Amino acid sequence: MTKPVAYSSYCVKMLNSRRKFGKKMKFGVGVDYSLKALLLLAERYPSSSPVRVEEIADTQDIPENYLRRLLIELKRGGLVASQKGPSGGYMLARAPARITMADVGEIIEGDYTPVECLEESSATCPRETPCAMRDVWREVRDSVNGILRGVTLQALSEKRKHAINYSI
Repeated sequence: MTKPVAYSSYCVKMLNSRRKFGKKMKFGVGVDYSLKALLLLAERYPSSSPVRVEEIADTQDIPENYLRRLLIELKRGGLVASQKGPSGGYMLARAPARITMADVGEIIEGDYTPVECLEESSATCPRETPCAMRDVWREVRDSVNGILRGVTLQALSEKRKHAINYSI
């Protein structure tokens, strides 16, 4: 009789540890940091003077070295432009109304795909045919991507300006 109880408590421990340490479906910190940096640049748009990396990192609380790598990726993706020299830095490469959250996510992390079977390289579900969940996951992916494509830096910037901060 002690074995079932011991096994039962073992199972409970395992479930709790999985909940505590399990992976969560979320975007990485790189997307968050990139959006914070781009929002700062959006608020200064259409200023022709670039913003220094150190200033972005400091005001947005982003590790500077990580931010430099993110800005290089955002530049490759055509979202920011850079200027070298003592008065150099970064600025938006196009209007904030023409940059969406989806643009940022795709450049930093690639296409949002909640499960492997929806990746471009996978034509069908490798586990079961027909897969009852694939259509639902496709709807999840399309919904998330649709929402992100509908939110621009301009809209986020306006929300940020109108946000009311309360502190106690």
